[in-house]
Amino acid sequence: MIGFVVVTHGRLGAELISTAEFILGRIDHSASVSVGGQATPEDMRAQIAAAIKSVDAGRGVIILTDMFGGTPSNLSLSFLADNRVEVLTGVNLPMLIKLTQHREKLTLADLAKTVGEYGRSSINVAGQILSQRNSH
Repeated sequence: MIGFVVVTHGRLGAELISTAEFILGRIDHSASVSVGGQATPEDMRAQIAAAIKSVDAGRGVIILTDMFGGTPSNLSLSFLADNRVEVLTGVNLPMLIKLTQHREKLTLADLAKTVGEYGRSSINVAGQILSQRNSH
């Protein structure tokens, strides 16, 4: 099983995992790290490293962050040197659900690609979809 860590500003990551568990039930090999407050970058990096270690079941870990270029992503990118870690930015709830459903079947690289593509495809402008349906 591939583990995952959600690294975000504030409690967003913890709340995303909590919401995914509300939908799917308990999610093992998952953790969140909240970035911000008085912690130094070294302290935050140590928290991320500890979270990675706690969720790694032997097949690698995906780190999901809230936005590319933000502190959570910048801190997480330093773990890419380990080929057992991948980082995805722009996390959303559909990504967590897809990741949880496929992390026992796919390789780390394939899972990261699948989850990233699914996350992008889950963003829609509802008004456009509805107007297209109504015009047919």
